[in-house]
Amino acid sequence: MAERLRVDLGCGNAKRPGYVGLDYVEGDDVDHVLDLTTDRYPFDDGTVEAVFSAHFLEHIDEPNHVFGEIGRICADGALIEFYTPYAWTNEAWLYGHVHGITEEMWTHLGLSHREAYADILGGRWLLRRFVFVIDEATLVDLDANGVQLDFALRYYQNVVREFGVEVEFRRDLDVPEVGPERVYATSRFGERRPTWSRPVPTRSVVRTSLSRLKRSLVRAPSRGADVR
Repeated sequence: MAERLRVDLGCGNAKRPGYVGLDYVEGDDVDHVLDLTTDRYPFDDGTVEAVFSAHFLEHIDEPNHVFGEIGRICADGALIEFYTPYAWTNEAWLYGHVHGITEEMWTHLGLSHREAYADILGGRWLLRRFVFVIDEATLVDLDANGVQLDFALRYYQNVVREFGVEVEFRRDLDVPEVGPERVYATSRFGERRPTWSRPVPTRSVVRTSLSRLKRSLVRAPSRGADVR
């Protein structure tokens, strides 16, 4: 059986450990240099068990070729993960970003319009999880103002710093659709918690959160404007 691979699309100089890096610019972390929006990816059909991409999708005009190549190279049951700035945050509209991405795009692909996208995707993309990455300081601020997280996600801007989707790839077009779990974390790979599990806090919770935030700010490094 062919070796199963893990692929990082648009890896730049921050390739995910254990993954093969693809980008259009040469770099120490780039294993294959190509145009991801037009070129054939250097992998055989059905040989990839995981695809990861961070802060790439918002930079390209349209993802049809990218999605088609993912569908070609992925094995049945492969994990697909995309992370982008969330459309309802200021960072989403930095210079060079051409799309603001929310849950709506993914629900079109995997739920409401999945028949229309089946040919492009090469199968079904089952939406397993939406991940909302939220800074600890933002959670503390919401707590201090008595705002439930689910409410803030629906109606407020600049709450979510980064948005991720976790997808299971299936070739069987008859596989039932899946409604994604909604979770939040304070870092991309941090502990996931259901968004509905964070109720309006008590005053004691707010005091504890503020104290924890002060300690974390002392230790936290600075973060660039558009960090992958």
